[in-house]
Amino acid sequence: MKNTVDKIPFLRLTAALSAGIVLGAFLPADAFLIYILLVFTTALLIWLNAHYGYKRAAFFGMGVHLFFIATGSLLYSQYSKKPEFFNNVKFIAVVKEIAQEKTNSYQSILKVHSVIRNDSIISAGENVLVYFEKDNKSKTLLPGQVILFTASPRDLENTGNPFEFNYKGYMERRKIYRQLYLTSDKWVLTDKTAPFDISLFAEQVRMKLLNIYKQQEWNNRQLNVLSALTLGYKRGLSPETKNTFASAGAMHILAVSGLHTGIVFLIVNFLFGFLKKIRFGRVLFILLVILSLWCFAFLTGLSPSVMRAATMFSFVVIGQNLRRPANVYNTLATSAFFLLLLNPNNLFEAGFQLSYSAVFGIVFLQPKFEKLICFRLKVIKYFWSLFTVSAAAQIATFPVALFYFNQFPVYFWLSNLFIIPAVTLLIPLGIILLVFSPIAFVQTLLADVTGLLLNMLIEFLEWIKQLPVSVVNFHLTEVELLFLLSALLSFFFFIGLKKTVYFKTALVLILVLMSTSLIRNTIGLFRNEIIQYNLSDQNVIHLVSGKRNYIISEEILKENDRVHDLIKNTVLGLQLHPPVYLTCSRLFIDPVVYVKDGLILFNGQVVHFYTGNRSEISPFTPDIIIGKATIEKNQ
Repeated sequence: MKNTVDKIPFLRLTAALSAGIVLGAFLPADAFLIYILLVFTTALLIWLNAHYGYKRAAFFGMGVHLFFIATGSLLYSQYSKKPEFFNNVKFIAVVKEIAQEKTNSYQSILKVHSVIRNDSIISAGENVLVYFEKDNKSKTLLPGQVILFTASPRDLENTGNPFEFNYKGYMERRKIYRQLYLTSDKWVLTDKTAPFDISLFAEQVRMKLLNIYKQQEWNNRQLNVLSALTLGYKRGLSPETKNTFASAGAMHILAVSGLHTGIVFLIVNFLFGFLKKIRFGRVLFILLVILSLWCFAFLTGLSPSVMRAATMFSFVVIGQNLRRPANVYNTLATSAFFLLLLNPNNLFEAGFQLSYSAVFGIVFLQPKFEKLICFRLKVIKYFWSLFTVSAAAQIATFPVALFYFNQFPVYFWLSNLFIIPAVTLLIPLGIILLVFSPIAFVQTLLADVTGLLLNMLIEFLEWIKQLPVSVVNFHLTEVELLFLLSALLSFFFFIGLKKTVYFKTALVLILVLMSTSLIRNTIGLFRNEIIQYNLSDQNVIHLVSGKRNYIISEEILKENDRVHDLIKNTVLGLQLHPPVYLTCSRLFIDPVVYVKDGLILFNGQVVHFYTGNRSEISPFTPDIIIGKATIEKNQ
């Protein structure tokens, strides 16, 4: 075991740095104390190095780990420091992203680079989430344009609904802490030129490339899927399309990251691999591969996921071509270490965790799976390789994916047999189409082929989605995730080291996981709760009695209403039976709940669901009043 770890020195450094980042996030310490600790540790390491000996080797190792733990904590605290807030000022900001059309607004990101206070200009540097009033003025806004506005941004807040996605935390990881809504009278477009910004320039280039795609005779679904595959532009994807890909186990192809960058890596490796056979060609090969990877990252608007993948593959290609033994695990650990130094928030990104888990699974498990069965026919061998790659990546990532997305696609192995070859064709086709767009007949030919392949891909995934039990929904708590990850890691150790103690450990951890889940289910049998969802446009309550539950609203909920997602999260998180949907005016009686004309009797309590009708008079004194109209009246 020790020999294995010794061959991966950066694994220990990355683990220490990660531990420091976690400590900085959950147990923040004063920066001055961390600086003192770093100075002390550095001095200690210098002294130990000058008087190095066998007896002091362990202390030197502990000192190195302590140094990187402190470094990680300090990095996180400094990187995640919230910008200074300015109030009652004029803001000068640059539009950073292509505006995304919402139901009642256009959403984008503004980079506030300065504020005007009392005729003085103060430098700033904060990104703000903005919603523009939906009109022709905001519709024509482009990345790079500079606007002046007066409305003050407010802090991002979650809505407070149970089991909801932590949107505030997600945005803070992207260093976005505030948001605002701008009506047309609150901002003006200026004629100023934005300062040069490589990410802004990449977004402008991506917008021009998107316009080339929009000129083709594709339907919206084909256009948006290809835009996501090749340019990383996912803002046009409809909820139905996302659901189709997620149910078929193909959601990862819409998030441009490791798979897409890996395909570019393989294509460039195939085209320029001959350079490795000539003198000094290996250096040229490395430069070409790295340049291609980062050009692809540039085309996707320098999205964080693609930059992570490009960094990872850059380290891999350098490690593979140094003409000396290179441990692939050490190369992966080195790239992770480098990425965490640049942005410690990467550690908490689902994409970062899934990318490295998938690559580890493919490197560690796939060769072992592939050797289980040997095929002579190349076609069968090819599809067997695809299956083993998909299975290895899915096994390595399923605990994290299950925790974040609460579902497991049963037919991932079937969908990947088709989508991986399809995406391998679509990415180069989409890029070639952009390159040869000035040549009309070539553009038309490529657009027809690409459109046909896109249509086949979407229809195939629709078919997968319709198969019986295509998705298994499940909710993991943080504790259950920890046990599941520990069990999987023990299983990997058993495969690699062939020691039964790791297999036994995995079995014990699985038993503990099952016991934890059983206890949670048993406690849920005695649950009695009334949940009111925090919605701006309607009143919806959720009555929970054991596994039985009821949704009561003023009117019948629309099919695509976002409250359905909130209800689904609650049902899944509490492991409830499918809910019964009711309206407050409908008569409904069963052993658990009574509903009639806005009066609800549940669990010994009287709930008055007030809809604003003054004729509603309850014969009982209500314990709970639901309804904004009543609240506002009482205030």
